[in-house]
Amino acid sequence: MYAPPRFLNCKFFVWVSILLIGFPFILLWNQSSLENLSVQYARPHPRLIPQFVAHGDSKCLPEVSPELIEEATTKRATCRKYSPFATGRARIATVTAHFGKSKEYYQKAFWTHLLHALVHGTEVRVMCDPIVDDLWNKPAFILNLLMREMLKPAKERLEWIQWVDRDTIILDQCRPISSFLPPEKARFGSWWRRDDEQLQTPANTTHMLVTKDWNGLNNGIFLLRVNSWAIELFTAILAFRHYNPGVDLPFTEQSAMEHVLQTDQFRDGARFVPQHWFNGYEEGGAQKFEEREDVEGLDERHVRRGDYLVHFAGRGKRGDLLNEWSEMLNKSDNVWEKDRVQRDVSGEVEAFWRDLGYGT
Repeated sequence: MYAPPRFLNCKFFVWVSILLIGFPFILLWNQSSLENLSVQYARPHPRLIPQFVAHGDSKCLPEVSPELIEEATTKRATCRKYSPFATGRARIATVTAHFGKSKEYYQKAFWTHLLHALVHGTEVRVMCDPIVDDLWNKPAFILNLLMREMLKPAKERLEWIQWVDRDTIILDQCRPISSFLPPEKARFGSWWRRDDEQLQTPANTTHMLVTKDWNGLNNGIFLLRVNSWAIELFTAILAFRHYNPGVDLPFTEQSAMEHVLQTDQFRDGARFVPQHWFNGYEEGGAQKFEEREDVEGLDERHVRRGDYLVHFAGRGKRGDLLNEWSEMLNKSDNVWEKDRVQRDVSGEVEAFWRDLGYGT
């Protein structure tokens, strides 16, 4: 049976009016009660990004010991005090591969990269298990990493990666990776030009820094911008042997990279920089490096105190060399603190980019 709606009576409206008029006066009378109107809750913590990440089931990433953290803290302090470098704000990761049977001398070399990352606040990504065959794991892992990063928001993804082969050792813990990168904002024109006369700053088309030795391209160490250009490059490298089966690749994926970088699509995006910037070779042994008083007789590619990194490419008895150099560095002082630097490429790097239209 239908029932007509009940209408509110006059008493209801009287009480509502009293509450609406009286509520502000109640709050003014007891102002402290305002605090009780808000709900107390903790602010969300920013998402933590692990600094060191191992990819794969095997445990190839050494534990970060308290001793390593303490040494990094000490190194950071001396670098800030004595070296000329300021760590850049670019989001950078060192990327490498350490799969197969674990060898102590490779772990010692890897330790120098972990220390460097702790000193400068960069990240490390290491491949612990293979995903394809032989040396082709290198471009496969890099491509996988690039795709993962590009799925992230731009403000969270890596900006650059530094690939290093496992037979490399950091010599100068003070020099940041960012010191080699092209300036992101170039300065053009002069202050007396009118606005309509100002030269336009060209887009920074440098996406890769790589070096050559007597065999041609050497990709044991290179710097790569994280973007779609890099994804296309490493897709082409990984596919090269399948689409060009008749092309001789004496250095496998390295030779494939050299061929791909010579194509019109990628030629202008890569910069071949002097080898000694970050891919120097040793000459004379670790003790000679430590005690050498002058650089007479050394080629440009040979490392000396103040250089960033040494690479033992193609060397026999590599384990002995890595042990020898690791032990020497453990006993050595900061060359900037002791004023024993024999080469500082900072001016050379600045001039290189300035000649290309970047920097001051």
